[in-house]
Amino acid sequence: MMYPSQMWRENYNNANGFAQTVTSYPQADPNRAAFLLRQGFPSAPIPPQGRALGAAAFLGQNVAYDETDGNIPRIQQFTVSLQQQVWTNWLFEASYAGNLGRGLTAGSYDLNQLDPQNLALGQALQQQVPNPNAGRVPGALGGATISREQSLRPFPHFNAITVRNPRLGSYNSHLVLLSAEKRLSRGFAMLFSFTGGKIINDSIATPVNFGPIEQASVVGYQNGKFDRAAERSVDPSDVAKRATVSLVYELPFGNGQQGWHRLIGGWQINTIGIMQTGIPLLVSGANNQCATCPNSTGQSARLDDRTVRRWFDTTQFVNPTPFTFGNLGRVLPDARTPGTVNRDLSFIKNTRFTERFNLQFRTEMFNFMNHVNLGAPATGFVPGPNGLNQSGTFGVITSARDARTIQMSLKLMF
Repeated sequence: MMYPSQMWRENYNNANGFAQTVTSYPQADPNRAAFLLRQGFPSAPIPPQGRALGAAAFLGQNVAYDETDGNIPRIQQFTVSLQQQVWTNWLFEASYAGNLGRGLTAGSYDLNQLDPQNLALGQALQQQVPNPNAGRVPGALGGATISREQSLRPFPHFNAITVRNPRLGSYNSHLVLLSAEKRLSRGFAMLFSFTGGKIINDSIATPVNFGPIEQASVVGYQNGKFDRAAERSVDPSDVAKRATVSLVYELPFGNGQQGWHRLIGGWQINTIGIMQTGIPLLVSGANNQCATCPNSTGQSARLDDRTVRRWFDTTQFVNPTPFTFGNLGRVLPDARTPGTVNRDLSFIKNTRFTERFNLQFRTEMFNFMNHVNLGAPATGFVPGPNGLNQSGTFGVITSARDARTIQMSLKLMF
């Protein structure tokens, strides 16, 4: 068990009123410095006002809230493995790896969210009603009237109150790992590995400022203040099965370093193969003044006869009724993007002239079997008047990974 650090750039406290003040100094000659630091500032810098702004500084605006004492992040890891050496150079291993995380940085949610029980008012939420804070709040929220929805919020004198990076994220990971290794002997080495399992989480934020390679995760909530558990699902970047195999073989001829041995010897063949399942499909889109995802009909959207024009059953989604949340999970439970099959192959020829100089020729082929690896289908649901999808690209694949690529190089090493 360990307690990881959760401090990263996005965890810095909200800077409104504290770190957004800029002091500008006049500069007559743009080719010279405005002043020398050793002489001091030409005029006193404008300090951030901070708490001097008072409690009413951001009334009527969107504000942010930082937890003062959130959950302590905790990770538990446990493994068990069995290893067996067979013959002289073969090693087989079977392992189970479990990983549980609690109290991790999660997606933000609105502390000023309307209680879902008020959604039953429907269109009446958009009606204008007398404003109890009229004249006491700057901007639109201080007018004579406000919407009924705004008046029913816990803090009607603010818009959104974003709880930044709450420590509410959790995940479970259970994996089986199998491997077989042939250590290098007689010029031949091999490594095979297989990983199978599942990762489940709710709304964990990735502590970087760019998304994962395959697919950005979902770190927000439809109903963040009242039902965060509804976002619990298979992780959007989960790969259920992945197998890799790599081979190295030094050709057993021309091993000498003199005469014709030098010309025909020194060859090595390398290959790496990857086979993995796709990642879960992330369907989003709704038009009902509330939901961010559609409803499921209750039937699986997985198709056995998938094509690039129809990778999943797009008829299994419907726009939620007005002022309700969509019941679809963050990802589809049993429909995934296309898998990946990729094999790389390389030939290397080393010609050593002296103990110091070595001339190396390489031919490298990526995806040398030119296998078509399709990209992800479009997953943006666009409801029509009947509540069903009307987008022509929904469920359609329009991209693919790189085709076969060959490169050659020659270099002298000394």
